[in-house]
Amino acid sequence: MVGVLNSIRFVGERRGQCSNVDYSREVQSFNKFSGETGLVDIPLVSRKFTWYKPNDTVKSRIYRIVVPPDWLVKWSGCKQYALSRSVSDHCALILKVTSIDWGTKPFRSFDIWQKDGRFRDFIKCQWNNYEILGSGLFVMKEKLERLKSDIKKWNRDVLEM
Repeated sequence: MVGVLNSIRFVGERRGQCSNVDYSREVQSFNKFSGETGLVDIPLVSRKFTWYKPNDTVKSRIYRIVVPPDWLVKWSGCKQYALSRSVSDHCALILKVTSIDWGTKPFRSFDIWQKDGRFRDFIKCQWNNYEILGSGLFVMKEKLERLKSDIKKWNRDVLEM
């Protein structure tokens, strides 16, 4: 659900109104609604408010994106961004998935390995002994994963005596 919900979740999401206005009832009502429906408020980054009076004396976070919890299972790590205002007093929202699965950690090589004369022979021997069937890319991926594990063991056994 995306749009103007005309309600706030926390008192700090509205500024500049009359100081004697009590928003606690509105906050309770909206939070009760969120709890009963199970909707989760996607975190807003980049700005604190989504609506401004033309002279910026009054501002609120009345725009938001709320989703059911199972939606977050597939799209975890998403955030909503409020764009800058131009003509309107409203900020447009953009939903972005910010966590990206880059796969396994990259392989790192240490200079001390290169300086040790045994390292190159160890790598050649291990690489040639792996017997993996499959497409070329699959074989290479599997060999690199196994080699990474074997290098860690070699480093521990040979260099960290």
